Amino acid sequence: MSDRRQSLLDAALRLVEEGGLDAVTIAALTERSGMSNGSIYHHFGSRAGVFAQLYADSYARCVAAMLPALKAEKASEGVRALTLSYLDWVMANPSRARFLYAAPDHADPAAKMTEFAPVLAWFLDRMASGDLRTVPPWALEPVVMGPAHESVRRFLLGVFDLAEAREIVADAVWAVLKP
Repeated sequence: MSDRRQSLLDAALRLVEEGGLDAVTIAALTERSGMSNGSIYHHFGSRAGVFAQLYADSYARCVAAMLPALKAEKASEGVRALTLSYLDWVMANPSRARFLYAAPDHADPAAKMTEFAPVLAWFLDRMASGDLRTVPPWALEPVVMGPAHESVRRFLLGVFDLAEAREIVADAVWAVLKP
């Protein structure tokens, strides 16, 4: 990604952090980034294009943080490592995590599936071998990762100590998938 595009995304993320999605206007982006509105339209096409790219960029970073966990030898270690790496990424990147939770309608489902494909394949392989409980792929995010997502939501609201709860959350996710 070019430096100009990344600068615009960084400016958008700061605006979201300061005032929510409504704070991200083309005028605010031009003021914050120092770039012309023509430059914004050139790189992203629209405000929605900025959000779509910010979502894709943030989601890709989140998934990339989880990929090393796929090297775990045991399914239990892998599930726990995936969960812990996700929680750790959220704690290290609360602005990006907050955006992902605030703007799901800006996600491109096909791009999201492509990004998540290695993680999904890992789960499906272990389900097929009997190392994990078989659940439908649609259940991974809302059902299996439910404890993690609810914990993250509360953390992002400032009412939950995610660092203290991370091991318990990883245990809860494993409990759902334990064969």
